[in-house]
Amino acid sequence: MNSTTTDFACLISEFLTEYLPMQRNYSKNTVLSYRDALKLLVVFIADTKGIRLTDFTTKQFDRPLIVEFLEWLRNRGVSVSTSNQRLAAIKAFAEYAGCQSIEYMAPLQMVQNIKSKKTSSKEIVFLSVEQTAKLINQPDLNTRTGLRHRTVMTLLYDSGCRVQELCDIRIRDVYTGSNPTVRLHGKGNKHRTVTISEKTATLVSEYIRRQRNTALEDEPLIINRTHEKLSRDGVNYIIRKYVSEIRRAEPSFPEKVHAHGFRHSKAMHMLAAGINIVYIRDFLGHEDISTTMIYSRADNRLKNEAINKLAPKVTEDVNYQDWTKDQDLLSFLNSFK
Repeated sequence: MNSTTTDFACLISEFLTEYLPMQRNYSKNTVLSYRDALKLLVVFIADTKGIRLTDFTTKQFDRPLIVEFLEWLRNRGVSVSTSNQRLAAIKAFAEYAGCQSIEYMAPLQMVQNIKSKKTSSKEIVFLSVEQTAKLINQPDLNTRTGLRHRTVMTLLYDSGCRVQELCDIRIRDVYTGSNPTVRLHGKGNKHRTVTISEKTATLVSEYIRRQRNTALEDEPLIINRTHEKLSRDGVNYIIRKYVSEIRRAEPSFPEKVHAHGFRHSKAMHMLAAGINIVYIRDFLGHEDISTTMIYSRADNRLKNEAINKLAPKVTEDVNYQDWTKDQDLLSFLNSFK
């Protein structure tokens, strides 16, 4: 460490370039998320606290600073869920720093003990089976672009993958023979293999035959019109394009449909089909089944709504008498002293 590099700066560099990608085997996107959280903290230290970064040390990285930083984030309009994500990244860094600089372990553990703020559970937005089918089948298979776009949305739904997992699929990851599957590269640099339908496999095979027949097996499965790897923004552009087309003829069709909504829709449709929640957890690549249970709770809410809609059809409406207008009853009750 030279005279212009603090122990704090060294720890951040090691955390992002060695610990997360090499020791924890975190994906590039996860490392970038942690980096963004620490970058915001550095901006807060320099601009708001007025501390030169060449003077800031691990000793100053304490609980009051982080609590003030979180309040600074919220005052800038950052949502509770986002600030909680930033806090999670900072707590992970504090844990790492405590192992590397044990003389500061006690104050760093105080940072790790900062509680996340409670957030109200978000309503899961998903499409019905009919809406999903309409959207996926909107692209024209007889055009080059239409075939590619239908392949994107079909795979996104049928595999239940995250949008980045879709972008990262390589040609070798797709098996279109008997019992077709696709291998996905998920969070935490983990891989999982999921089953896809025979119809999806046929569509993917046709797309490869027409548009990727000269590509190497290690190349991306889906490319954009400039022959580069498809991006997350590119996937959402495709979805918006066909949602807009449908809404021109059917204004009641949901306006805001995002790539992750396909994953939500797949999970909800699997639940409705009676598939075990444990299998759905593995299919989606969740580490903890509590994450998957959000779909079960949403499914119960839908069942309750259906029950309440059905009740008036089978239960006779009864006009109950207002007992407060029954003077004899009131006199009887008032007689008790």
